[in-house]
Amino acid sequence: MTKIHTAVLGAALATLAMTASAVPALAQQDARDTLRVAMYSKAPPRGNPYAIQYIWPSNYWWEGVFDSFVRINDKAEILPFAAEKWELVNPTTWRVTFRKDAIFTSGRANTADNVVKIFDYLHSEAGKPAGIMRNMKLASYKAIDAQTVEFVTQQPDPLLIPKFAAFYIADMQSFNEMGAGVFASKPVSSGPYQVQSWTDQEMTATAYDKSWRQPKIKNLRIVEIPELASRVAAVESGQMDIAINLTPDDMARLKAAGHDVAITNGPLVEAVALFMPDFANKWGGKAPFSDKRMRLAANLAFNRDAFVKDFYKGVARPASQPATPSINGYNPDVKPYPYDPARAKQLMAEAGYPNGLKLIMESSGGIAGGRETLQIIANDLAKVGIEVEVRIMPFATWSQLFNGKKWEGDLTTFAMFHSPVMDAGVVFSVYGCGLPHSMTCIPELNDLVARSETEMDPVKRKALLQELMKKSHEEVLAMPIIDGVDITGVAKRVKGFQNWGRIVVYENMTLQN
Repeated sequence: MTKIHTAVLGAALATLAMTASAVPALAQQDARDTLRVAMYSKAPPRGNPYAIQYIWPSNYWWEGVFDSFVRINDKAEILPFAAEKWELVNPTTWRVTFRKDAIFTSGRANTADNVVKIFDYLHSEAGKPAGIMRNMKLASYKAIDAQTVEFVTQQPDPLLIPKFAAFYIADMQSFNEMGAGVFASKPVSSGPYQVQSWTDQEMTATAYDKSWRQPKIKNLRIVEIPELASRVAAVESGQMDIAINLTPDDMARLKAAGHDVAITNGPLVEAVALFMPDFANKWGGKAPFSDKRMRLAANLAFNRDAFVKDFYKGVARPASQPATPSINGYNPDVKPYPYDPARAKQLMAEAGYPNGLKLIMESSGGIAGGRETLQIIANDLAKVGIEVEVRIMPFATWSQLFNGKKWEGDLTTFAMFHSPVMDAGVVFSVYGCGLPHSMTCIPELNDLVARSETEMDPVKRKALLQELMKKSHEEVLAMPIIDGVDITGVAKRVKGFQNWGRIVVYENMTLQN
């Protein structure tokens, strides 16, 4: 066990008796009928799904309360949800029909007019800052009957329907009457649970009897518990039922206590971005990683197999491309870069760095494993002469750098994420050459990216994406570390736990007390 995780284990044991103060107490009768979820972070906008782009961890809080337009399961299949069917009229026109039995807690039913009001708000001055519409490319939208909305895109968009997995329905009449701030604390929604209270730390809800997807557990309670040790201890001691975002070292403890551990595919690839632009103007305009040989050298220097075996206890998988096996467009023929430090040194010499070089990694530490993972990567790179100074910063600062403030360093950690669309093409809309401050722009990929963004035939598009995965590997787009993996602690009394790309299916679970 590593020093860091030994410290975590000690902290967990030391805080076990203190968990009651970290987790507000429930009456025993309520606990028997309540699914209690320990979350690693709050939902920044509470219960306002129009205040922020679809981002973790908000969706963990929202899925039990709101109905998304569609859902995408762990096989990347698009499932009807609030939208029960859709039709492609022509390459740029979709007609989406919404279910009649999505009844809000106000008693009103969702209609096409209500959906139009959602988009009206998102296009308004109040709704624009959330950025939810940024990648939608809508030319127009209108209700064409009581339950059907016609969406027209600016160009053919094969991802319009899966993008709707990030959109939730709410009663817009209540939203407008209450105002966004009040609505966030007691949202009017149509999901399986009706919110009773919502504070920064905690959300409590009870089964909504008019929901079209009735839950099997009477109450839902989600509590923010930032400390990993406290989340583990809360499940271990029986005070919480589910603990989100654990590490491999937590698995044995929970299993020894008779509880379960769910290991599911995370909808992302953990990676290191190797800066191709000379952001800090310290390399005479030619950053080391603008040379493909240097990007390949960094990849050959990292021992992924050892990292997965030693740190992840074999539960993760070395990454090979900007997609995971559960994502549409994944190419099974693309294999991870091998561990070959001798070849890495040879490439560095060919690129003009025979004596190595010193670089700076600026990171929020948000990569799985945090500081320890960063140090493991730095240690491996140092063995071939790439000395890396790791600088940890708050995520807010990292976001400013990502959005255009000048990087001082030469590489950073980031997530090639696919949620909620579950499609390999999403990565390039977020990290590709289209961004004004792209850190991973490879022009040789642009033609494949552009063609995949407008190809409406699913078979042809999948082939384009798989070719894009192959080309990304050949051009060394980044330094993929592992395919995302989510480790969740599940109390022994909980049955039917499912996690579909960080969508917890609350309504299907039961409790056996």
